[in-house]
Amino acid sequence: MFGGIALLLACVGIGTPNWQSNQVIIDGQRHTISTANFFYACNSYSNGTLISCKHRSSDRNINQYYPIDARWNETEWNQHLDSAAGLCIVGIIFISIGIIATLLMTVEGLPAWFYLFGPIGLFLACLFMLAGMAEGAYVLYYNDYAANLYQTAHLLTIFSFLISSIAAGRCYSFPNIGEFDIPLRKQ
Repeated sequence: MFGGIALLLACVGIGTPNWQSNQVIIDGQRHTISTANFFYACNSYSNGTLISCKHRSSDRNINQYYPIDARWNETEWNQHLDSAAGLCIVGIIFISIGIIATLLMTVEGLPAWFYLFGPIGLFLACLFMLAGMAEGAYVLYYNDYAANLYQTAHLLTIFSFLISSIAAGRCYSFPNIGEFDIPLRKQ
Protein backbone atom coordinates (compact mmCIF):
# COMPACT_ATOMS: atom_id res chain seq x y z
CA MET A 1 0.00 0.00 0.00
CA PHE A 2 2.81 2.42 0.88
CA GLY A 3 4.50 1.55 -2.40
CA GLY A 4 1.43 2.30 -4.48
CA ILE A 5 0.91 5.65 -2.79
CA ALA A 6 4.62 6.43 -3.19
CA LEU A 7 4.42 5.64 -6.90
CA LEU A 8 1.38 7.88 -7.35
CA LEU A 9 2.90 10.80 -5.42
CA ALA A 10 6.21 10.50 -7.25
CA CYS A 11 4.52 10.55 -10.66
CA VAL A 12 2.36 13.55 -9.78
CA GLY A 13 5.27 15.34 -8.13
CA ILE A 14 7.65 14.89 -11.05
CA GLY A 15 5.03 15.95 -13.60
CA THR A 16 3.80 19.19 -12.08
CA PRO A 17 5.75 22.44 -12.47
CA ASN A 18 5.62 23.66 -8.90
CA TRP A 19 8.99 22.56 -7.50
CA GLN A 20 10.22 26.13 -7.33
CA SER A 21 7.87 29.10 -7.14
CA ASN A 22 8.90 32.71 -7.25
CA GLN A 23 6.50 35.16 -5.72
CA VAL A 24 6.15 38.90 -5.30
CA ILE A 25 4.00 40.93 -2.96
CA ILE A 26 1.84 43.51 -4.72
CA ASP A 27 -0.58 45.65 -2.71
CA GLY A 28 -0.12 43.38 0.30
CA GLN A 29 -1.04 40.22 -1.63
CA ARG A 30 1.32 37.45 -2.63
CA HIS A 31 1.39 36.66 -6.35
CA THR A 32 3.22 33.79 -8.06
CA ILE A 33 5.22 35.08 -11.00
CA SER A 34 6.99 31.87 -12.06
CA THR A 35 7.16 28.15 -11.38
CA ALA A 36 9.67 25.54 -12.50
CA ASN A 37 10.52 21.85 -12.35
CA PHE A 38 13.20 19.69 -13.98
CA PHE A 39 11.51 19.69 -17.41
CA TYR A 40 9.85 23.04 -17.97
CA ALA A 41 9.14 26.43 -16.44
CA CYS A 42 6.24 28.84 -16.53
CA ASN A 43 7.07 32.47 -16.08
CA SER A 44 4.23 34.81 -16.87
CA TYR A 45 1.31 34.92 -14.51
CA SER A 46 -1.35 37.58 -14.69
CA ASN A 47 -3.98 37.73 -11.96
CA GLY A 48 -3.18 34.12 -11.03
CA THR A 49 -3.72 32.88 -14.60
CA LEU A 50 -0.91 31.10 -16.43
CA ILE A 51 0.13 32.77 -19.66
CA SER A 52 3.10 30.76 -21.00
CA CYS A 53 5.29 27.74 -20.25
CA LYS A 54 8.49 26.72 -21.96
CA HIS A 55 10.06 23.26 -22.13
CA ARG A 56 13.82 23.22 -21.58
CA SER A 57 14.43 21.01 -24.61
CA SER A 58 13.03 23.71 -26.90
CA ASP A 59 14.86 26.62 -25.26
CA ARG A 60 18.12 25.95 -23.45
CA ASN A 61 18.38 29.64 -22.50
CA ILE A 62 16.99 29.12 -19.03
CA ASN A 63 17.95 32.41 -17.38
CA GLN A 64 14.49 33.79 -17.91
CA TYR A 65 12.74 30.66 -16.65
CA TYR A 66 14.87 29.63 -13.67
CA PRO A 67 15.55 32.86 -11.81
CA ILE A 68 18.03 31.81 -9.18
CA ASP A 69 21.31 33.29 -8.10
CA ALA A 70 23.80 30.63 -9.11
CA ARG A 71 27.42 31.10 -10.02
CA TRP A 72 27.40 28.59 -12.92
CA ASN A 73 26.51 29.07 -16.52
CA GLU A 74 23.35 27.88 -18.25
CA THR A 75 24.98 24.82 -19.78
CA GLU A 76 25.91 23.57 -16.35
CA TRP A 77 22.42 24.35 -15.01
CA ASN A 78 20.89 22.34 -17.84
CA GLN A 79 23.23 19.41 -17.14
CA HIS A 80 22.16 19.39 -13.49
CA LEU A 81 18.48 19.52 -14.44
CA ASP A 82 18.90 16.77 -17.06
CA SER A 83 20.66 14.54 -14.55
CA ALA A 84 18.09 15.25 -11.84
CA ALA A 85 15.19 14.45 -14.17
CA GLY A 86 16.79 11.20 -15.30
CA LEU A 87 17.65 10.05 -11.78
CA CYS A 88 14.14 10.80 -10.51
CA ILE A 89 12.52 8.91 -13.40
CA VAL A 90 14.80 5.90 -12.84
CA GLY A 91 13.75 6.04 -9.18
CA ILE A 92 10.09 5.84 -10.24
CA ILE A 93 10.87 2.84 -12.45
CA PHE A 94 12.55 1.07 -9.52
CA ILE A 95 9.53 1.78 -7.31
CA SER A 96 7.40 -0.04 -9.88
CA ILE A 97 9.83 -2.97 -10.04
CA GLY A 98 9.97 -3.19 -6.24
CA ILE A 99 6.17 -3.14 -5.90
CA ILE A 100 5.65 -5.83 -8.53
CA ALA A 101 8.39 -8.05 -7.09
CA THR A 102 6.99 -7.65 -3.58
CA LEU A 103 3.51 -8.61 -4.76
CA LEU A 104 4.92 -11.67 -6.56
CA MET A 105 6.34 -12.93 -3.25
CA THR A 106 2.90 -14.35 -2.51
CA VAL A 107 3.31 -16.91 -5.28
CA GLU A 108 4.38 -20.27 -3.93
CA GLY A 109 7.32 -22.23 -5.28
CA LEU A 110 9.55 -19.32 -6.22
CA PRO A 111 13.31 -19.79 -5.98
CA ALA A 112 14.93 -18.30 -2.89
CA TRP A 113 16.88 -15.65 -4.82
CA PHE A 114 13.63 -14.14 -6.17
CA TYR A 115 12.76 -12.76 -2.73
CA LEU A 116 15.63 -10.30 -3.07
CA PHE A 117 14.11 -8.45 -6.06
CA GLY A 118 11.48 -6.50 -4.09
CA PRO A 119 13.78 -5.09 -1.41
CA ILE A 120 16.60 -4.45 -3.90
CA GLY A 121 14.24 -2.62 -6.28
CA LEU A 122 12.90 -0.41 -3.50
CA PHE A 123 16.40 0.21 -2.12
CA LEU A 124 17.59 1.35 -5.54
CA ALA A 125 14.47 3.51 -5.86
CA CYS A 126 15.37 5.25 -2.60
CA LEU A 127 18.93 5.87 -3.80
CA PHE A 128 17.97 7.20 -7.22
CA MET A 129 15.21 9.42 -5.84
CA LEU A 130 17.55 10.95 -3.29
CA ALA A 131 20.31 11.44 -5.86
CA GLY A 132 17.82 13.13 -8.23
CA MET A 133 16.61 15.52 -5.56
CA ALA A 134 20.18 16.34 -4.54
CA GLU A 135 21.22 16.97 -8.15
CA GLY A 136 18.22 19.22 -8.80
CA ALA A 137 18.96 21.23 -5.67
CA TYR A 138 21.95 22.75 -7.49
CA VAL A 139 19.49 24.73 -9.61
CA LEU A 140 16.05 24.77 -7.98
CA TYR A 141 14.84 25.85 -4.56
CA TYR A 142 12.30 23.24 -3.45
CA ASN A 143 9.69 25.57 -2.05
CA ASP A 144 6.36 24.41 -3.47
CA TYR A 145 3.94 21.49 -3.37
CA ALA A 146 5.35 19.30 -6.18
CA ALA A 147 8.70 19.00 -4.43
CA ASN A 148 6.86 18.13 -1.22
CA LEU A 149 4.91 15.41 -3.03
CA TYR A 150 8.10 13.86 -4.37
CA GLN A 151 9.80 14.06 -0.97
CA THR A 152 6.78 12.36 0.63
CA ALA A 153 7.00 9.66 -2.05
CA HIS A 154 10.64 9.15 -1.09
CA LEU A 155 9.67 8.71 2.57
CA LEU A 156 6.93 6.21 1.66
CA THR A 157 9.40 4.33 -0.53
CA ILE A 158 11.65 3.94 2.51
CA PHE A 159 8.70 2.48 4.46
CA SER A 160 7.91 0.19 1.52
CA PHE A 161 11.52 -0.98 1.49
CA LEU A 162 11.23 -1.89 5.17
CA ILE A 163 7.96 -3.76 4.68
CA SER A 164 9.27 -5.56 1.59
CA SER A 165 12.42 -6.61 3.45
CA ILE A 166 10.36 -8.03 6.32
CA ALA A 167 8.08 -9.84 3.87
CA ALA A 168 11.04 -11.25 1.95
CA GLY A 169 12.63 -12.52 5.15
CA ARG A 170 9.38 -14.11 6.24
CA CYS A 171 8.75 -15.75 2.88
CA TYR A 172 12.33 -16.98 2.64
CA SER A 173 12.55 -18.30 6.21
CA PHE A 174 9.04 -19.71 6.49
CA PRO A 175 7.90 -20.63 2.99
CA ASN A 176 5.01 -22.80 4.22
CA ILE A 177 3.81 -20.61 7.07
CA GLY A 178 0.17 -21.27 6.29
CA GLU A 179 0.53 -25.05 6.40
CA PHE A 180 1.01 -25.71 10.10
CA ASP A 181 0.80 -29.33 11.03
CA ILE A 182 -0.03 -29.18 14.70
CA PRO A 183 -0.78 -32.56 16.20
CA LEU A 184 -3.65 -32.69 18.64
CA ARG A 185 -2.61 -33.57 22.13
CA LYS A 186 -4.30 -36.67 23.55
CA GLN A 187 -5.79 -36.41 26.97
